[in-house]
Amino acid sequence: MHTTSHFGRAAAKKITLVLSAVVLTATLASCSEVSSRGETSSLSGESSTAVSSESEANPGTYDLGLPTSAPLAGPEPGSSQTINLASGRKFILHVPSSYQPGKKWPVVLAFHGWKETAEMMQRYAELDAADAIVAYPAGEDRAWAPAPYAKTTGAEDTQFVRDIVDSLRATYAVDDERIYATGMSNGGGFAAYLGCQMPDVFKSVATVSAAYYQAIHASCKGEPVGRLDMHGTLDPVVDYYGGTRHKERYVSVPEVVSMDAQRNRCEGNLNTERLANNALLVQWEQCQYPVQHIRIGGGKHVWPGGNYDDASDVGFGFATDKVLDFFAIPGRPAGMEEARTVETGTMEDEDFSAS
Repeated sequence: MHTTSHFGRAAAKKITLVLSAVVLTATLASCSEVSSRGETSSLSGESSTAVSSESEANPGTYDLGLPTSAPLAGPEPGSSQTINLASGRKFILHVPSSYQPGKKWPVVLAFHGWKETAEMMQRYAELDAADAIVAYPAGEDRAWAPAPYAKTTGAEDTQFVRDIVDSLRATYAVDDERIYATGMSNGGGFAAYLGCQMPDVFKSVATVSAAYYQAIHASCKGEPVGRLDMHGTLDPVVDYYGGTRHKERYVSVPEVVSMDAQRNRCEGNLNTERLANNALLVQWEQCQYPVQHIRIGGGKHVWPGGNYDDASDVGFGFATDKVLDFFAIPGRPAGMEEARTVETGTMEDEDFSAS
């Protein structure tokens, strides 16, 4: 754990300006809402040792109490099963083949994008190979609050998430200190919302091509949560620089990263790793919980390296690998590639000049 002071207003402004300066200025394509191959167009070794994962952060204390749910009739190790809760909500549950109740296991909740399904998220995220219990929740009407098109309220969806976590804790040997959330697009925005609303449950959240509607951070709690953000600079659906959709503003990626750094009490320099696959990783030296941003140069609205990502050079399984790296969870699909670091630097402008 690093002992830090609060992240200053000037530092937040600096990173916003730096991140904005390094992204290609472009007139993006139409931002009209599209279905699975637009809003969430993805079906989809370890990272560089220079990357600080959540395992290096303050472990904190997560007192979730005794579970109140009845144990699930869940899948056997190495298989998946759709679970129907008493509330009427459902999720797909995958238990790793190596699962044994003699040790505690991390849990990952993976949230699909707008107009997608839990089954699609399971296919393109390919998290089933991870050494973790993985849940793929299904959004009502294929959406998550607090997006403007969601049919549910934030309270309804967060209660669904609490029900999932409680039922898993009642059934499996869950490590309460290692419960995580990730998501794509609308699901990424919801994962960020969970980090704001449920820091008592989630140690870290990782978002990919997330739609950061203003309501996500409107009532964000002050407790730090590990944060990884990943976004393409030429995303035609959710603009890297922010914009308006469904008559509601969504926040730019640099603004969100700055807010995360302030909440996680970050200070010191920003270190960078330029990857051979045209991705740039930016992270603070000192945070109470880690904050990382991966900028995919020229990246579109996609789960980078997934099966739908046929126009990217980041390598097969890039997003999945980086998300699991951040959560410090081993286990990857066969054939997954590892990005190579070709240059490291700090926060100065010249470090970001090369594309």
